[in-house]
Amino acid sequence: MSKKTVDTILSWGVALAVALLIANAVSFAYRSGAGSIQRANAFSTSIRTPNTVIVRGAEGYGINAVDERGYLNDNTLPLKEHYILMMGSSHAEGLQIMQEDTMTSVLNRMLDPNERTVYNIGTAGQTFPLIVEGFRAAMEEFPDAAGVMMEISRLEFSEADFARAMDQAEYDPASSGIALEQSLGFSRRLRNNILGVLPVISQLRQQFDSMDFSMRDAFGIAALLEKNKAAAANEAAPSPATSAPAAQTGESAYAARMNQVFALLRSEFDGPILILYHSGVMLLPDGTLLIKRETEYYDDFKQACENNGIILLDASDAFLRAYEADYSLPYGFNNTTMASGHLNTLGHRLLAEEFYKAWMQIQDKEKN
Repeated sequence: MSKKTVDTILSWGVALAVALLIANAVSFAYRSGAGSIQRANAFSTSIRTPNTVIVRGAEGYGINAVDERGYLNDNTLPLKEHYILMMGSSHAEGLQIMQEDTMTSVLNRMLDPNERTVYNIGTAGQTFPLIVEGFRAAMEEFPDAAGVMMEISRLEFSEADFARAMDQAEYDPASSGIALEQSLGFSRRLRNNILGVLPVISQLRQQFDSMDFSMRDAFGIAALLEKNKAAAANEAAPSPATSAPAAQTGESAYAARMNQVFALLRSEFDGPILILYHSGVMLLPDGTLLIKRETEYYDDFKQACENNGIILLDASDAFLRAYEADYSLPYGFNNTTMASGHLNTLGHRLLAEEFYKAWMQIQDKEKN
């Protein structure tokens, strides 16, 4: 091999190494963190790696600390002996904004600037059916909770959701974040340490996972498959004359499911339960803001809450007031679509204010 060839290979290697170093440095500021730990017999099927920091810059920008239990909480201040448990999805988790601006942090400052009143166990993907499934386990893991707040963005609760949710997880102390972190093997700890210093690995893996090398969409194959699938579905569908009115049947069945669900939650926790529903929004061509409330479920859901002594809050009016005041939107961008992403800083503040007003009303009633 000639000296020129060796020099060329070396120069390519140096260029690649420099490129990776630059990409890794950018990844630290854009997307970094050790990821999640899978588990069973607990509130959720996964937690974040305890005692780490997560950075996200895809929608807004967030730097968030993960506590020793694997949840996103700023533990700078002590937690009260009796606290409020915040349940929810990735909206409650709040990875897309700075931790000081999340609904949990804002609400904590409103309630008591010296001690934390709210403990956040929001988990990505933890929709309302999954919250119900893990509710009993959460109450066993956090027996000192004086109240429960739930953040939900969907009211849909199918028969399959119901069957799964009512078969609740039974809490196993070995599934707590503290126990899982202590039980991590050498290989897992090594992996976490590597991902901690080389976040570019996660970025590359995410890119490769999103790539599709199949021929499914080539030559119109995908369209043909979808056409055949639709035709088969039409052939198998019952005729309109023999099918029951879907909306009426769905509403009555949904109401029955919700009453059973809330009766179960109430039997497992007798303290205040607040559910804050925030639907999606959409800008219409004339510039007005449309609240995409799930009207087919809303009334039944609200009535089931009332039947079981659960407080339902709705962020719709707060969203409309903010938009009418200065055209502010509560959600960020998803890719390039406005108001289709996660709650932004404004959205978190508005939800915190709704929770705060409702909680103070509860406290006032208890005093009287």
